[in-house]
Amino acid sequence: MQEYLHASRLKGLVDGLGLHLIILIASILWFILLWGLGLPALSAGCALYGLMTLCIRQMRARQLKRRERQLRIRIGGEMALERLLTAPPARAHFELTLLLSLRYPMMLLQSGESGVLCSRKGERLLIAFQQLPGSSQVTAEHVLPLQRQAAALKAQKAVLCAPCPLHSSAREQAASPLPVTLLSREQLITLLGEANPATDDQLAALGQRKRDRAPASKWLRIILDPQRAPRCLAYGALLLVMYAVTGMMIYLPPGLLLVGIAAAGRIRKKERKELI
Repeated sequence: MQEYLHASRLKGLVDGLGLHLIILIASILWFILLWGLGLPALSAGCALYGLMTLCIRQMRARQLKRRERQLRIRIGGEMALERLLTAPPARAHFELTLLLSLRYPMMLLQSGESGVLCSRKGERLLIAFQQLPGSSQVTAEHVLPLQRQAAALKAQKAVLCAPCPLHSSAREQAASPLPVTLLSREQLITLLGEANPATDDQLAALGQRKRDRAPASKWLRIILDPQRAPRCLAYGALLLVMYAVTGMMIYLPPGLLLVGIAAAGRIRKKERKELI
């Protein structure tokens, strides 16, 4: 869940501001090249900028709904997966089997501590959830006991749900002597998230954790991030070019500021290399 807590608002603000500046400058320069420098060119450029901004806003509104649904599925799936890690084994096996049965019709025959025995298309299969933390790995040592249990229950196949990365030995062991289908962490998150998307209360709680105040030094590191220096330099150069073309002072201060931030970021990158 940590990846959702480290997104920078400043990064999104700078990127959005830079995009608007590029559109505005490109729109005005286009009409200046067509009609020459003058009030009609500036007015037409601003009108074109407004039209393009409106189009971008409509596109982002449609994308927002799709991204919100994907985010709710992702966060809800991760929360549900974390809950299953601490649930009793029999309950974890049963809940995942129920979700799989909604997507792949099957009949539940027997439930226990080792998994859930099902019948699908005339075959018996054993479904189990391996309760391991995300920092661990599923290996052959985890697959072999499931194969033994499936053979004891006279099942022809088995399904192992893995909430952590899969080791190559696990894939090799799953091929024989009894075939085992391995469901990865990403597949489980999607499966659980579609059934349990994050609610507004859960998102609000996550946002509250994200709004924790960061020290000034952290904001300074974000602003002077060397990876952001090329973009700041490009935006600053465009503003300075606009000042040279139009002579309007409104472009000079932000242009010099962005160039200064880019220079400071490059110096910080050089200091990092020297420390290494």
